[in-house]
Amino acid sequence: MRAILDLGCGPYRKIDGAVGVDIRPAPHVDVVHDLNQYPYPFDENQFDHIEMSHILEHVYHPARTMEEVHRIARPGATVRVVTPHYTSQLSYGDLTHYHHYGYVTFTTLCNSGQFRLERSRLIFTDLYRTLGISLLANLFPRRWEKYVAFLFPALYVEVVLRVVKDQ
Repeated sequence: MRAILDLGCGPYRKIDGAVGVDIRPAPHVDVVHDLNQYPYPFDENQFDHIEMSHILEHVYHPARTMEEVHRIARPGATVRVVTPHYTSQLSYGDLTHYHHYGYVTFTTLCNSGQFRLERSRLIFTDLYRTLGISLLANLFPRRWEKYVAFLFPALYVEVVLRVVKDQ
């Protein structure tokens, strides 16, 4: 059975079968913990999958958070991150967002050698999907971010990372 961790599972949702972590207690929260406090209360190499949906933008030190995710993930584990794209009004409209992310953020994160980018997806409004902007942006994400991201903003960036460890 796969060991799954849902970091920042929130007050209303948690992945089925996952260990849910949140800063506030709720009926489905298994571990109450502030993700800005290190280390996390888990052993090394414990999880096969770590879900981080709408959480990375809320932590003070995202690089430290990702180091901790690497520590508690098993070799070859997957880490799914979803966060508002830096061009989205959703990224800047919430005062609890400390950082803003894009596709290039995660390719740069992979330069550390701790993670490998398995797949990425830029998520857009219905209008931009209908106009084909979503398709072009996802075919050429680096160029889209460099040249036209602020003309045609994305809502979210979603990545799946593979944990790389010496075995």
